[in-house]
Amino acid sequence: MHRSCHATHGAPSINSKAQPSKPLVSIVMPSYNTGAYIQEAIESVLDQDYPNIELIIVDDGSTDETIDLLKSYGDRITLITQENQGAAAARNAGMAAAAGEYIAFLDSDDIWLPGKLSLQIQHLERHPNISMVYARWQVWKPDTEGRFPAALSYISTPTMGQPASIVPDRSGWLYNRLLFSSLLHTITVVFRRTLIDTIGLFDTTLKRGQDYDYWIRASRVTEIHQLDRILALYRVHGRGCIHKWPHENYERIVVEKALARWGLKGPNQEYTAPADIKKRLADISFDFGYHHYWAGDPQLALRSFAYSATRRPGRPATWRYLLLSAFKTVKHRHLSL
Repeated sequence: MHRSCHATHGAPSINSKAQPSKPLVSIVMPSYNTGAYIQEAIESVLDQDYPNIELIIVDDGSTDETIDLLKSYGDRITLITQENQGAAAARNAGMAAAAGEYIAFLDSDDIWLPGKLSLQIQHLERHPNISMVYARWQVWKPDTEGRFPAALSYISTPTMGQPASIVPDRSGWLYNRLLFSSLLHTITVVFRRTLIDTIGLFDTTLKRGQDYDYWIRASRVTEIHQLDRILALYRVHGRGCIHKWPHENYERIVVEKALARWGLKGPNQEYTAPADIKKRLADISFDFGYHHYWAGDPQLALRSFAYSATRRPGRPATWRYLLLSAFKTVKHRHLSL
């Protein structure tokens, strides 16, 4: 999720092979200091066999070579620049500029595999009652020398040109399942632009979990399908936010926000048991507290374990870490006097 645009370069870039019968797809790519990887990301979009696209890149205040690399693409991309405000605001800016009937996302250090867009647009065109589709993805790790395996080695069989089946337990009315896991990966999602008119943009007040929140909101108004095909690679390179834990438990905030708004019943009348959601909230808080306890913030850990204990009092580990956190908090206070 990102924000206010200060400059725009170029015009919406539609693939030269565009065909009127193929709906336009707008791909939104936030970028921030990913000069080492962004060209691979861009090429994985421009090399898609789907013939009618525009690639909108929203740079969120990069200070490395990213901007110079982006300018070299000329009118093959639309470039929007803004001060650093986060991925949610960047995606919102890109969505606001998008002209496509469909919206897709790719982060600037990840890549799409060949045939991704064709498969997903084909599925949406065949299922007009479905407004959002996602796919499987693969974590992409470097070897001991820092080199990433060839992307083509991850292409699924059968061949990419054949229609993909869906994953039954990760498709359908997903609200109740999303209360327990985010399920969708942003870089695999494609949705109808009309969905924005119904659920709006990403919530920029959430510094993490804006995508999770968006999928939950979408799940209230449409079924969501996952294609049973690996269509994107999520690069792990040590520079991303995945390695930095925030000081707010955004996962819990997203779930509690959904519960406050819609409760335990899904739009298809599926019902989540209160005991299950209590356990879910307790587990989120335990994991958050566990990390911060070992990261050296016992006071934050103490609050998290206390919350967890009220939702799942029968878990001995919670009480053990609650007491350890309390002891460390008192000790730190005495040492700081």
